[in-house]
Amino acid sequence: MIGCERSGDVIAPLESELGKIIDYEKVASYDSGLLKTLAAEYDNVNISKITAGKIIHGVEVYKLIYNTVGYDNKIELASGVVFIPIGANNLSTISIQHGTQANRNRVGSINPLFAFEGLIAAALGYYACEPDYLGLGISKTAHPYHHYKTSANTVIDFLRAAKEFANIRNLKLNGKLFLAGYSEGGYVTMAAQKEIELNYKHEFNITASAPMAGAYDLELTAGKILENDNYPQPAFLAYLIYAYSKIYNWNDLNYFFNEPYASAIPQLFDGSKNTGKINESLPTDLKALLAPEFLTSIRNKTEKRLLPRLKENSLINWTPSAPMRLYHGNKDDFVPVENSYMAYDYFTTRGGDVELIIIPNGTHYTSAIPAIIDLIPWFDSFNQSQFYVLN
Repeated sequence: MIGCERSGDVIAPLESELGKIIDYEKVASYDSGLLKTLAAEYDNVNISKITAGKIIHGVEVYKLIYNTVGYDNKIELASGVVFIPIGANNLSTISIQHGTQANRNRVGSINPLFAFEGLIAAALGYYACEPDYLGLGISKTAHPYHHYKTSANTVIDFLRAAKEFANIRNLKLNGKLFLAGYSEGGYVTMAAQKEIELNYKHEFNITASAPMAGAYDLELTAGKILENDNYPQPAFLAYLIYAYSKIYNWNDLNYFFNEPYASAIPQLFDGSKNTGKINESLPTDLKALLAPEFLTSIRNKTEKRLLPRLKENSLINWTPSAPMRLYHGNKDDFVPVENSYMAYDYFTTRGGDVELIIIPNGTHYTSAIPAIIDLIPWFDSFNQSQFYVLN
């Protein structure tokens, strides 16, 4: 079914196969009245005031199954969801990257309400796309959590699939492309922008991007988290270590974790549990969770297995050319705000068109909606002539 070039036991994917749609289906349709009601119910800090009068489109929702490339360089099937504004054309595309999710079924292709930002973006006039990521949706592989190349490729290939689907549906796209995401989605957004601008500028032209509350400097993030004895979100830490163990074939979770956690982690991340449930099974006390030698070597910056891979997958080593806004709460207790300060300083000193928006007293949870409220009119400013117009 899928063409590949073979060299021994290594399968090199044909670029023409990447982003190819394998199947699609319509999964839902929402009229504008229902979307206004949903936006009002979702709102708890005045997001409905920003969208008031602007939700004029109903939305059709389609699940796409497409080809991408995994961390083993083999073609894999992945899923995602696209949202089409009814009665609109000449559309800008927005790719929205969702935050950390460990439950395979809590993604937009399974239930569009798990990709609520995409629904609202389409109601505002965007052609909105949200990839599930590998390891989620239909994909049964281990999710490559905070792995640069795989994260970027999953988005890029879904953008290809979304463009192909627009042609199938005779939708006119205007060539403008926006990227946005929060938490893990912030990391994936920046990874996608980096990969596009370094290697795919001939194919994509990013209009603007908004990485929000992401761990862009993974070495810095690990250092800030592990300098303390407690971390309130042990699922995030365990997710990354487990993902890297699969990607880099370490096969030795006892190097990182104490028992009984080393033995339990594969079952915790089998795709059936969300991070809240996983947190219930892991201690916030890092000395209880992590193997003593590993924790000491990380704190001393002498650890030889994980630290080099964190450096390899960090994103603070390039300069964005498209306008970028970074958002972060200054009281973020899960992803240190220093990530955004570091990225801003690095990019701006090298000529990047980058702004940093700090959410005062914002935690990881409370900063998301204020960031989105500010983001909507900023993206709008690039596209005044197209938004909210029925054709």
